Amino acid sequence: MNSLPPGWKESDQVQSDIRLPLATQIFPVADTMVSDLRYTLKKIKEIGYDGVEFFGGLRFTAQDVRYALDEAGLQIAGWHTPWQYLNPDNIHSTISYNKVIGNQFLVVPWMPDEVLLTRESCLRFAAELSWVSDVLNNHGMVTGYHNHATEFRPTDDTGELPWDIIAQNTPSTVIMQNDNGNGMRGGGDMTALLRKYPGRGVTVHMKPFSSKSEDTFFDDPNCDIDWDEYFEICRSTAGTRWYIVEYMNLERHKDPIDGLAASAKWFRERIWK
Repeated sequence: MNSLPPGWKESDQVQSDIRLPLATQIFPVADTMVSDLRYTLKKIKEIGYDGVEFFGGLRFTAQDVRYALDEAGLQIAGWHTPWQYLNPDNIHSTISYNKVIGNQFLVVPWMPDEVLLTRESCLRFAAELSWVSDVLNNHGMVTGYHNHATEFRPTDDTGELPWDIIAQNTPSTVIMQNDNGNGMRGGGDMTALLRKYPGRGVTVHMKPFSSKSEDTFFDDPNCDIDWDEYFEICRSTAGTRWYIVEYMNLERHKDPIDGLAASAKWFRERIWK
């Protein structure tokens, strides 16, 4: 670390924790959203969220999305943008849409297994994602990649993890959107990976995981995630700006809205206790 200039001394100001905002991925309430966007967003705000991350195709006009967000008092935390919307034929119309709705984060939600099969195929995708990143950066936007379980299956040719190949061959501005529940299902040490790639966890997905049961919740004794460690790394190392809940368990919460409400309640009691 660089030494302080002559005459300067270490600050004795007390550091306070930054209260990072909470969003939900809208996938758990997709059916409700399709039938009534404005009602769904108002409900998300009502149950304790600051923002929302959209996914999939552009079902609504950009103007309708912007109006519904403003009416509900929600911010946009990103859009899980299908790969075809980011190819050279479509990327500029995608940029225009996201400018209207005020979205900065265009995250690729998944890629087919064959893209993650070998080092060569991962490198090809990383090069294409880097091109997308360059284009978006010119418009004040960033791209990223979201994991499932397959990113933690070693490649057939070199035995490397696709997640590592993609992270190490894309610019540092590309978000590696760490989904802890998805990744742990594939054997990934997701908290360690937040630390391994500092500043790349600008938005993160929180999902409970248990190796003992499929029926788990964030605060269940069988949940395998050390949330104290997770939140500390998000604040100190990962560069996190949005915590994003993606939770749906219809066995426990018949109405997905109830599951999201319980998740928001847990988060606010847990991190701001």
